[in-house]
Amino acid sequence: MKKSKTNATVLFFDLKGWYNQVQGRDAADIAADLDSFYGGVIEAAAKHGGRVVKFMGDAGLLLFESPDNAVSFARDLGKKREAHVGIEHGEIVQGTFGSGELQWFDVIGEPVNQAAKNMQRAAKAEKNIVLGPSAWEALSAPDREDLACSENI
Repeated sequence: MKKSKTNATVLFFDLKGWYNQVQGRDAADIAADLDSFYGGVIEAAAKHGGRVVKFMGDAGLLLFESPDNAVSFARDLGKKREAHVGIEHGEIVQGTFGSGELQWFDVIGEPVNQAAKNMQRAAKAEKNIVLGPSAWEALSAPDREDLACSENI
C-alpha cells in the first residue's frame, strides 16, 4: 500500500494497572490473555467503524472515521477494561513503511502525536478519555461528562 494523506481520528489506549496485573505471571499466560484481549479490540473497533493499526503490549493505536466513532469505542473499552485513552482528529499519512523485507502498515502526523500525548494526559486527569481540540470540535455527541478536552487540563 502506497502512502496517502487522509483525515482520520486517531486513538491511543493503554490499560490501567497492567504491569501490576501481570507481574510475576508466566509469559505464555500473559500472551494468551493479550491475544484474547486483542481479538475483542479488533471486533469492537470494526463495530465502531475503526481499525487497529498496531498493538504494543497492553497499548494500541487505532484509526476511526470520526471522533464520535472513537469515543463510542473508548466507552465500550472502558466497560471491559479500565484504560487511559487519547484521541485527536486531523490529517495523517498512512501506508506501508519500512523497506526490503521489513515493511508494515503505520500512520504518522500531528494527530498521531497529539493522541499519544492525550493518552498520557488521561493517565493524570480525572477522566479516562482525553480529546484534542480538533476532535473535541468535530464531536457531535452532546454527552461529554466522561470526556475531557486537552486544552482544559
